[in-house]
Parts: sequence; C-alpha cells; structure tokens
Amino acid sequence: MTILEIRPATADDSTAIAALVREAWLAANQNLLPGDSVAKLAQSNSLAGFVAGEWQSVRVAEIDGDIIGAVGVNPAGVIWMLYVRPGYQGYGVGSALYDDAIGSLKAAGSRKAMLEVLAANENAVAFYRARGWVAEGRRTEHIPGFRFTAVRMGLALA
Repeated sequence: MTILEIRPATADDSTAIAALVREAWLAANQNLLPGDSVAKLAQSNSLAGFVAGEWQSVRVAEIDGDIIGAVGVNPAGVIWMLYVRPGYQGYGVGSALYDDAIGSLKAAGSRKAMLEVLAANENAVAFYRARGWVAEGRRTEHIPGFRFTAVRMGLALA
C-alpha cells in the first residue's frame, strides 16, 4: 500500500520542489499564457533560486520518496503556493496539503488566512471557494507578453 506522507521540506528538496511547481503551474495555466511565455517559463531556472531561499516555509507531500506536492505558508497567514504534480491531482493530495497548512496556521494562532490565485484558473478558485474562501479583491500584473489578474481571497480561521 502506498502511503502519502506530509513533512517539512529540507534544503535538499529545493530542486525537486522547483521542478514540481514549474510542472504543475504550467499544466494549470498553459492555456492562459502566450506560447512563447510558456516556452520561456518551461526553461527557466529562476524558480529554483526562489524555492531555495524559501524552503523553510514549505511542506511537501511525498509518496515512495517522490515529492508530488508542496504548500508554502508564511507567518503572516499567507498561503503563497499549493501545487500538486498533474498525475496526482484529484486524489486528495491537494486537500491533504491544504488541511496541513490550515492546521499550522490555526496552531500558530492566526485568525485569518490569505492567498492569491489567477482569476482565470477556475479550478483553483473553485477549490478554495468550496472550502469557504471569499474573494476580497483583485490586482492586475504585466509580465512581458502577458497580462493577468489575480484574485485575493481570505478565510476566517477563528
């Protein structure tokens, strides 16, 4: 029987987490981006550097030693990432990571959780809305060749 384990990330996990995030983010958002942006992001290693500096706030989901999901939560109550490898989506991995993140925020005494998600990523928006999150605002950003809108969402924890 294969068992899902959720554990704190280590510095040694940084490269695997970066690869997971790139794969999952591109799979979820590739239809929202221009083709040249997708190609550039697929080849970019900048995410590895970011994850290497933030691994202390990340927890990973692992099956048989393979990292298949990751969630990042900061002390301000922000869930700054939640990604699951595409082949494992729909099996409760994201829900397990989410529950772990919310549990850690509650244990730390946080009264509210916050996050941002691409407005056009309907699956992600629905995932959070089904768990009681409400939209609290929007912001629009521009990156070369792409303009996107993010939805800021909040959840009362207390």
